[in-house]
Amino acid sequence: MIATAATAQTAEQGQYAGQLRAIFTAVAGGTCPADLMADGLLKACQDQLPRMAPDLKAAGPVKTITFVQAEQISGERYEQYRVIFTNGAPSKWTIGGLRNGKFQSVYSLGD
Repeated sequence: MIATAATAQTAEQGQYAGQLRAIFTAVAGGTCPADLMADGLLKACQDQLPRMAPDLKAAGPVKTITFVQAEQISGERYEQYRVIFTNGAPSKWTIGGLRNGKFQSVYSLGD
């Protein structure tokens, strides 16, 4: 059997779900995980923490993280996930730009 591009894409798995979950947990607890965030992302997280932490805490623990797709942007991998929190509506999140073990970007544009 010959694998088609669609088959390969369907079979692809996300690599960053665990790190995304860890970021949500840390931020909901009131901290930005410096071990996972590059300097620019860490600064943005710290600036937004007073607003983000209560929102993530209210949403509750992550119920499911489902890999949607991955893409290469400027040679770096970015993954999109559909996230459902225990008390929240589904939302799409993107995480990527992994360099030296730290992410350059984590964001949501809603659902």
